[in-house]
Amino acid sequence: MKLTYCMMTWNRLYDTMKCIERVKPYVDRIVIVDGGSTDDTIPTLRNYEGVELYIHPWADNFPEQRTNYLKHAGEDNGGTDWILVSDPDELFSKEALENMREEIDQAEPYNMLAFESNSVSMHGPKIVNHSHDKYWKGLLFKYNPGMHYIGNPHETLIINGGPRVKNLPYRYYHIKQQNITWHRGFRNFHIGGGGPNLGDKNKYWIEYKSILTEVFGEFYSWHKIEPILLAGNIDQRIKDWLFNARKVTGFDGSSEVRESYKTYFRLYHPEEEPEEFKGEHIE
Repeated sequence: MKLTYCMMTWNRLYDTMKCIERVKPYVDRIVIVDGGSTDDTIPTLRNYEGVELYIHPWADNFPEQRTNYLKHAGEDNGGTDWILVSDPDELFSKEALENMREEIDQAEPYNMLAFESNSVSMHGPKIVNHSHDKYWKGLLFKYNPGMHYIGNPHETLIINGGPRVKNLPYRYYHIKQQNITWHRGFRNFHIGGGGPNLGDKNKYWIEYKSILTEVFGEFYSWHKIEPILLAGNIDQRIKDWLFNARKVTGFDGSSEVRESYKTYFRLYHPEEEPEEFKGEHIE
C-alpha cells in the first residue's frame, strides 16, 4: 500500500517545512504543488530529498489547485493508493500519524478517514486559545481516478460513489495567528462572495465588484488586488465601501464582509483608519 502526502503552498516556507518534517517518516511520497512562491520555498523544496515539487501558478482557484496535487499523486511516479492532505497551517498529532497505516489496513468499507479538528490561536509565539472543535475533517482518503475538488474558495472533494467516512480518535491542529482570520475572510469574500460561496446572492459582493471594476476597469483577482491593498492609500471609493462594510450583519458570510475593513485598516494600514473609528468594536 502506497501512501502519498499532498499539500498546496505559496510563500509559506516555514509552515510548509514543519508539515513536511512531521509527516515524512510516515508516508511513501510527498507531493507539493506551489503557486509560484517568491520566497525561498521553491529552491528549498527542490533541494529537499523525498519531495516532489510541481509548480502551478496560483489563479485564485482553490479546487483547481488541490485537484492538481491529486493528479500528480495518482498519475506520476507509480501512482498511489491512499492520499493524506493538509494545508501549511494544519499539523497532525504524532499519535494520528503513528496509527494511520493501521487505520488504513482496517478501513474497509470506508474510503475516507477523518481527523478531529483542534483550533490553536497564536499571539506571536504564544498560544492564547486552544479548542477542540467537535469537527472531523476527511484528510486521508483512498485514491481513485477522476476524483477532484469543487467549490471556490470553500471546496468539497468529489469521489466516485461518494465518500464513506470513518471518524478517527486522532487529532490535527489548525494553527493560526489571531488576526489571520481577517485576511482569510476578506480573501474568501473577494473570491467567492463570502459564507458558503454566496457569489451574486450577496448584494455586498455585487457592490464591491462594481466599485473595483469602476476603479480599475476590471474586477481584479485576489492575487492582483492584494499588492494594491498592501501598498495602501487606495482609492477613496473603495475606502468608503470599507467604512460601510464594518457594520454589515445578519447572514452567513457577513463576518467576512466586516473583515475586509479590519484587514485593510487594522492589519495592513492602521495609520489610515479614521480617528472616529479607532477603538470601535467590530465583531
